[in-house]
Amino acid sequence: MPSVTGEMTAEFAVRRGLTQLVRKYHASPLKVAKTFRFENETSDSDALVEQLGVYIMDCSPGLMAGDHYEISMRLHEGARVFLTNQSFTKVHPALHGAGCTQRQTLQLAAGSLLEYMPEPLMLYKDASLQANMEVYLAPGATLILSDILCPGRTQRGEVFQYTSLTNRMKVWYDDELIYYQHQKIEPWSMQLQAAGCWGQDTHLGSLYVFSDRLRQGHLDDMQERLQDVSVRSGASLSYKHGLIVTVMGTSAWELQRAISYAWQCIRQSLFAWRPLDVHK
Repeated sequence: MPSVTGEMTAEFAVRRGLTQLVRKYHASPLKVAKTFRFENETSDSDALVEQLGVYIMDCSPGLMAGDHYEISMRLHEGARVFLTNQSFTKVHPALHGAGCTQRQTLQLAAGSLLEYMPEPLMLYKDASLQANMEVYLAPGATLILSDILCPGRTQRGEVFQYTSLTNRMKVWYDDELIYYQHQKIEPWSMQLQAAGCWGQDTHLGSLYVFSDRLRQGHLDDMQERLQDVSVRSGASLSYKHGLIVTVMGTSAWELQRAISYAWQCIRQSLFAWRPLDVHK
């Protein structure tokens, strides 16, 4: 395991009826930048459901060759958190083969909710990243997670010029492994723009929803709603307690718009909550 060059941990718990950031630790360049409070409006009653919003930030230009980031979030019973970052995650060149790594661990106790909607990931020319995420869900917990991958700095002509991206995600529900993804992209050795692969698209986005609330009806509703988006899209249920939406297009903003729409739909479908109004 490489030496840690950036670290952040945070714990959230319900105190006096409100979700609070009860413990945090960060080491430069990572930082918990700001917290703020939402009041979710419900569509079927006048009740407001509180939720804590959290910004995290990277004070550096991005992940440099040889960097290793450790990020850990823990939600105690009943905590509700919306988590995002302030800008794209940028991965810089690894000219001498020393790529960078990032490991994230999310622990959600019973009845908790984490909506984790980071800005897109961008790998520069000659960049290499290994990313690992492990999620631990207790019964009644819900995770909604977005992931958008850019092909590089397209305005500078960088399209699939990075060296490699390895992305692994494991999701555990009550000590059972319910989802495992291992994605490896090496543009130099793959025909990414061939028919049956990425084709003419350059950007890939996903919305992951894990909850024991999910039913077939949530998938049916999502598939119907996705007919309204302007990019290639699809949705399916995973082996257990999971729904995954995938979108592809030619710009980050159009995927962000599509995923934001899918996120709004699943909030309405799962919780009868209206969309969050998040400003950046």
